[in-house]
Amino acid sequence: MSKVTIWDNFTRIYHMSQLILLALLWYSGEQADFELHFTCGYLMLSLFITRLVWGFIGSDNSRFVHFVKTPKTVLNSLKQKPSPTHGHSPVAGYMVVALLLALGAQLFTGLFATDDVLAEGPLIYSVSDSFAESMDSLHHEIFNILLALIALHALAGIVHSIKADNVIKVILTGKSSVHEPHSLNFKSVVVPLAIWAVLFGLMAYFWLAEVFI
Repeated sequence: MSKVTIWDNFTRIYHMSQLILLALLWYSGEQADFELHFTCGYLMLSLFITRLVWGFIGSDNSRFVHFVKTPKTVLNSLKQKPSPTHGHSPVAGYMVVALLLALGAQLFTGLFATDDVLAEGPLIYSVSDSFAESMDSLHHEIFNILLALIALHALAGIVHSIKADNVIKVILTGKSSVHEPHSLNFKSVVVPLAIWAVLFGLMAYFWLAEVFI
């Protein structure tokens, strides 16, 4: 086996930034530090949107078409012995989709959430009170689902690290040991970072300034 690059720089940045931001969002929510919570929330939302865009225009194995397989392919992969791959395995691909859906729902509901005292999502006044209350309730409930998915994802990563490849090291270095080198097209990190910066800048300009008033 040889060491080859399997993750582009933005995908690695996304994974690590997502983990840090989720921890900060959890902490700031528990501590009622809403300035930090909203700042991290908009950083996460802009990062999330950038990842969705990168799933269509990014490097080969960062695109959804590369790792979102048919249910039959996923079932067949479960019968095989875990081994290093050139990206997400079929099973991991479904986990990525589940995590993105949960994270997207968490971020969406946060736009309408409120603590009825100091903090209000930027879109709360664009909907009815009953809708805002429902979104606020879902914002708390979905977070528990997100935590469960993250725990399952981490457990699967530990198992894969024991049986096949150290996925934590792989995401940090971008390199993995594979049985056969595979030609992958990697794209520059400049484009996704620029998209992330522009999106966050717009959110900060239109929404975040209100938090600091």
